[in-house]
Parts: sequence; structure tokens; C-alpha cells
Amino acid sequence: MPDEKTNNKEPAKPAKSRDNLTWALMAAAATAAAVGFAGLFSLWLRGGPPNDLETIQVAAREYVAGRTVLAGELAKTVEFPSSENAPPADAEPSSDASQAAEEEIADLRKLRDFFVGAGLVARAQQTDEPRKRRELLFEAVPLLEKASKSGFPVGREVEGSRFLGESLFELGRFDEAAIHLEQVVLRAPTLRRALVPLLATAYLKTTEPSAAKALAIMNRYLADESLREEPRRIGERIRIDALTRLGQYDEAENAVAEALEQLPPAESPNPTKHADAREQFLLARAIVAVEKAIGRHGKAPIDELEDRSAVIAELTQTLSDLNDLQRETSPRTSARARIWAARALACQGMPDRALAQLTMVRQQRPFAAEAIVGSLEEVELLAKQGRGTEMLQTTRFMMRELGDKGGFDPALVSFEAFQRRFIVALEKLRDHEAYASAIDITRNMTPVFSPSEALMQEGITYREWAASTIRDGTNVGGDVLRTASEIARSRFRAAGDAFSRAAEIDFDTDRYLSTQWAAIDAYQQGRHFERSIRLLRPYLRYEERRRQPRGLVAFGRALLADNKPNEAIDSLETCIAEFPRDPLRYDARLLLAMAHSEIGDLEKSRSYLMDNLQDGELTPQSPAWRDSLFTLAEMLYRKGYENHLAAQRVGAEERIEKLKENQPILEDAIRRLDEAAERYWPLPRAESATYLAARSHLLAAEWPRLESQSEDVLDAARRTLRTKVDNELQAALDGFSRLKESLLVCEDEERLSDDSRSMLRNCFMSEADTLKELGRLDDASVAYRAVSLRYMNEPTALEAILGQACCVRELGRDREAALLVRQADVVLQRIPPKFDDDFQKTTRYDREGWQQLLAWMNAGIQDPGGIPGQT
Repeated sequence: MPDEKTNNKEPAKPAKSRDNLTWALMAAAATAAAVGFAGLFSLWLRGGPPNDLETIQVAAREYVAGRTVLAGELAKTVEFPSSENAPPADAEPSSDASQAAEEEIADLRKLRDFFVGAGLVARAQQTDEPRKRRELLFEAVPLLEKASKSGFPVGREVEGSRFLGESLFELGRFDEAAIHLEQVVLRAPTLRRALVPLLATAYLKTTEPSAAKALAIMNRYLADESLREEPRRIGERIRIDALTRLGQYDEAENAVAEALEQLPPAESPNPTKHADAREQFLLARAIVAVEKAIGRHGKAPIDELEDRSAVIAELTQTLSDLNDLQRETSPRTSARARIWAARALACQGMPDRALAQLTMVRQQRPFAAEAIVGSLEEVELLAKQGRGTEMLQTTRFMMRELGDKGGFDPALVSFEAFQRRFIVALEKLRDHEAYASAIDITRNMTPVFSPSEALMQEGITYREWAASTIRDGTNVGGDVLRTASEIARSRFRAAGDAFSRAAEIDFDTDRYLSTQWAAIDAYQQGRHFERSIRLLRPYLRYEERRRQPRGLVAFGRALLADNKPNEAIDSLETCIAEFPRDPLRYDARLLLAMAHSEIGDLEKSRSYLMDNLQDGELTPQSPAWRDSLFTLAEMLYRKGYENHLAAQRVGAEERIEKLKENQPILEDAIRRLDEAAERYWPLPRAESATYLAARSHLLAAEWPRLESQSEDVLDAARRTLRTKVDNELQAALDGFSRLKESLLVCEDEERLSDDSRSMLRNCFMSEADTLKELGRLDDASVAYRAVSLRYMNEPTALEAILGQACCVRELGRDREAALLVRQADVVLQRIPPKFDDDFQKTTRYDREGWQQLLAWMNAGIQDPGGIPGQT
């Protein structure tokens, strides 16, 4: 912990002496500047303005003279031709003279970068303002990295590596700092004593801490008996930290005890001299105790009811020591004591008390490394408890205090680790489904996070919120409630908006394509296909070939949904032709089948679906095979139904021929629908397949019924045809009955979706209609009555009552039929206005049409052909 040496500032000097010192420094700087620019001026007088080489030479002299800042300022004035003016790669080889000139420019550029970077580092070392210091180092590091990559100037390798290593360390880039500091320690043994503590600390703070390496070099460092008192104490603290991280708690405790014994007693002369060292070792002792407890019991209880009495007893004295340090030490040491007290309290299972400690650290001024860690751990603890509103308030406070990356002090946590941990905390908050607060937090993450990263997190939150909405709105049968579906779509679209804005910002980065795809996927899940089409065009232009299939399939899906089947076919056929072995070819075939079905090409549509069903690499368990079977079955039913309707609009003889031609299509549809329902029951789509199969049996009964009525048919053939009619009707009845019973069971368990309720209503009515077709009038009458009672005061009840009236009339019970018609008139009056739209959806007429029909029926008129409002 070498950064602790600056914890307590020395006693302030008298104001007069400080002023004198300031004026002296200003005078020295002015003198140095005058000397440097005097050199330039003398060159000017001798031969005109100095060239680049001469300016660099003057800067080099100033650097050697110890005027590093001035050397950097002079080097800044040197400008070189941009790389855009460099000769093309295919140009003829240059002459020896021009090649030498290019090498000279490269050397000058290397010197310029080194001197400017070193000057900025020197300026940073002279300022006491942390933010300004970091800003200068942010500016210096790229120049020094560039110089390091091309090779530091001859003789300046050690100095350059040291400047770069120390700057990277101060900016929290510990992995890179360790590499450069290692090079300095190896090349310059005289600098080992100064840099080994810094290198060991870097080892402890790297992404994957190397505590063993830190301990090894600190043991060698402390073996030097000529070490002075202060460096030795710093080394001891680093060694204790390394032992603690390695889990060698007993050795760490012994090291702390030895260090405290070596300190003079508090009552010795000049006690303030050793006060800071004593405080640091007392804090180290408490840290060892807390880490030991965490290693034994975990950072926090897994369950709220977990017994933590052992850890409470274990850390009681440690918490008392930490409280003493909070009251009696410097603000920085006090803040660190509060952080460790919070960790101890969290380990004891007291999160609220831990939060109180962290809040006090966060509110500390200035907002330095301790306040940053306190805020971060407060955010993590709040996220773990799902307290989104409080996490939002803490985030706003923290981001306001930091302002930007320059306000981040990485002494206790690196900037990358801070960002990583904050994102993890945001994920935990989303796990608690506090999505609204999480979205507000993402909108307060800038400017510490980049705008694109903040938008990415907003998009992820909206996407997870939409998925959660669908999960919560899905019933036992797998149906999604309509309101839940609408809300989820709006949230998917909001996710797409956030992702697309992030992609625009990241257009010239490696993240562009992945972010663009996230936006496309979100828009497609939100059924916003028009926007996904706009994003897919540039995506397909820039995406690498191996990922093109997903873009082509998504493009085809979006175009198909946007009612552009021909364009969709082009995209999907490209996918199959150019990527014949890609797994997405199955999805492309399925979508191609749908597209060809849209334009009426049933044969091509069927061909693509059969390719999927007969592909040896697909199994019935795969989604592509399952969806292909369902699509083929539904497509065949739709074609058969369309043909059936077309046959109803022609004459009797032609109608029989058309129905006969349609019979194989219906039989194929029944076979495929039955297979799909049997394989995938009880999926919602399997329930729909069962219903369509029963409907197909009804349609298939029409041709043999009409054919059996023909006078030209022989009696044996007529009997066969009538048997076929009965078989088809019985199969339809069985299908409607089974599906009805299944839906009723589901209804007892949970509210059905709108589609399932409609299917159940149709099953009730179709069952009664089929019984009537079979001539089972008593059973049909009972079935119609069950429908009218179930849907009393709804439009469906009118159809059921009239169906029952028809049955009893055919049974010769005319008086009962008349009573039922009058009952229907009463029911019509009781149907509330909110069902007016349902009349046309579920019955033959609108409300006015039913009023006229029932009036005519009550008046004895049997032909309702002139009734308006028929649907």
C-alpha cells in the first residue's frame, strides 16, 4: 500500500514562507524558459528560423539540463508531414538519400514523442490538483506508448519505460504498468529500491492479481538491511497485503504484530512522527481479521435466516478497532476504516448497518478513491437487495461527483474493474426485475460510461423486461395474453431503439455489427419489421460472410411480414444457394414455403416444406422440423378450405366435380394435422391442429354427401358414400369433443387465452352442429342447450337457441320450437351493448339483423333471405 504515505500532509508552512517559495519557483521557471528560448533566438539570428532538427536538439539540451517541461514545450512546436502524404506502397524504391531522410524524420518523430510525453509527465508531477494531474497523464501516455512501440530514443529506454510505467500505474492500468516497471527494474538495478514497492503493488492490482510474485519480490526487498525506516514500513504493509491475499492470515497477523512492536511507544518524544505508521498497521490488522472471517464464512449470508453468531463474535473486537480508527485518524484512513467496517458488517449479516457506513464514505469530500469504492460497494449491496430507487439515487450522486473519466481516482479500484463491477450490479438489479429503475440508471451512466455502453445497457434492460413480460403473461397452456403481448412488443421496440442508437455511435468500431444485430433482433421480436429492414440493408453490406445467413433469413422474414413476398423469396433463395450447408437453411426453406404460399404457388411451398421434413439431418424434436410439419398441415387445410368455398359458388354438377378434386387435398391435410397434433400435444399449435383436423373431416363429408344424392349412383355405391359421410362426421365429432374436454380442463386450472376461448366456443357449437348432421337430434338439442346456458346473454346463445329449435321442430315438437324462438328474442334484449362487435364475429347477423330475423320467425315467416346485416 505505498500510496498511503501521502495520507497525512505535513504541517502547513507559514503563509509568508509559502509565498516566498512560490515566487522562487516561478522565477526559476521563467529563467529556464528564457534560457531555452534564448537558444532558439540565437539560432534564428545566425541563420533564420531553426529547423526541426535544431529545435529537437535544443529540446534535448533542455531535457539533459533537467528542464523537462520546457523540453516538452519545445518539442511540441516540431511538426512532421502527415502519413497521408507518404509515398504509395507500389511506388518505385527510393534513393539512398531519400531513404536516409525518411529514417531521420522517423528518429526525430521518436524524439519529439518522447520529449512531449516526458514534459507532460513532469507537468503532472508538479501539480497538486488530482484531476489536472490525471488529464496530463491521459495526454502523455499515448505519446509514450507510441515511442515505446517504435523504440525509445537511444539512451532513454530506461527513463521512457519508467515514465510510462509510473503513468500507467497512476491511471489504474496496472497490468500494463507491471510490464514496463518490470523492464525498468531488470535494466536499471539502481532504480530497484525506488520501484520495487510500486511493482509489487501493481502485481496485487492486476486483473488477475499475482500475490505470490508480489510477496516474493517484497521478501527480497525487505532483506536489504540498508533500507531506511519509511521505505521499510511501506514494504511491510505491501507484504502484509500480499500475505492476506494469499490466505496466509497467521503469517500476516504475525507480520503486523512485529511491525507494531518495532514502532516507538506512543508516549515517546515526537509521537506524531510515527502516528501515521501506527494507524496504517492497525488498519492492516483489522483488514487481516475481516479477510480471514470472509474467507471462512463468506462475504454475506446466503440465506437471511442463516446463523451468523460465530462471525459476529469473531469480528466484535475488530469492529471496535475500526470504529476507533474512524474517530482518531486522518480523513483518508478513517474512510478506509469505514469501508472495512462495512465489509465486516455485511459478513455478519447486517446489510443495513453496512450501507450506513458506505453512505458516509460516499459523502466524503473530496470525492477520491475511498468515496468511489464506498459508492460502488453501496451500489452492489443495494442491487443485491433489489432496491432500485436507492441505487438510482446513489448512481446519480456518484456520476455527478466524478463528472468524467478524469475525475476517477484508481488508487483502490481500476477504472475497468469499476465499470465491470457496476455492470454486474446492474445485472443483479435486473434479476430482481427492477427494470424501471435499471433503465433510469442506464440513462445516468454517462459521461463515466461511454454513450454507446449506456445505450447498450438500456437496450439489454428493455429486452429482458419484454421477455419477463411474456413469461408473466403466459398461461399454463402456453398462450400469451394479448395485453402482455402488446406491452412486450413495445418494450422490444424500445430495446431496438436503444441498440440502434448505440450502433450509430459505434459505427467505426468492432462493436458496430454485433450492436446492429441486437437492434435488428429486438425489432423483429417486437414485430417492427419496417425498422429491421432499414437496419438489415447496411448490416448485410458490412457483415462477414460466415454470419450472412442469419441476416438473409432475418431480411426474408421481415420482408414477408411487410407483405413483400417476392423480395423475401430473393433473399431466402440467396441464403440457400450460397450457404447450402448452413443450419439456417432450414429456417430459410420454411420462410420460402410461406412466401410462395402468399403468392399462391402451393407446389413450390410444399416442396420446400417436404425438403425439411425429409432431410436426414433434422429430427422431429427440432423446431424447424416441427414448424415445417405444422405449416404444411395448416397450408393444406387452408387450400382445401379455399377450394371448398370456391365450389359453393358454382352450379350443382360442377360443384360435385370441384369437391371431388378437393378431396385428396383434404385427406392429406387431415393426415398431416393428425400427425402434428399427436406428436406435439399439448402445444397451442397442436390444439389448433386438432380443431382444423375436425373441420377438415366436416369438409371431407360434403362431397360423398352430394354424390350419394345423385340419381345416377348405384345403391351399393350410395351406401358406401353414406357410410363415408357418417365416418367423416363421426371423426369430426370425436375431434371436437376431445378438444372441448381438454380446453375445459385447462380452463379449470387457469384463464384461457382469447384464441383458446374462441376455439372452445367453436368446439361447443361444432359438436352440436355435427350431432345434428348425424341425425342424432336429441343429442344435438341437448348440446345446443348446453351452449346457450354457457354463453347466456352473449351473441353465441342466439345461434345455439335457434339450433335447438330446429332440432325439436324436426322431432315434431313445434310448440317447444316456437317457445325457443321467443326465448331467443328475450335473450337478444338482454345482451349488453358491449357485445355489439361480437355479433358479426361469432354469429350470422349483427344486432339489427337478429331483431328482424326473430321478428319474422315469431310472425311465422320462414324465409329470412331479405334480412340486412348478414355476415
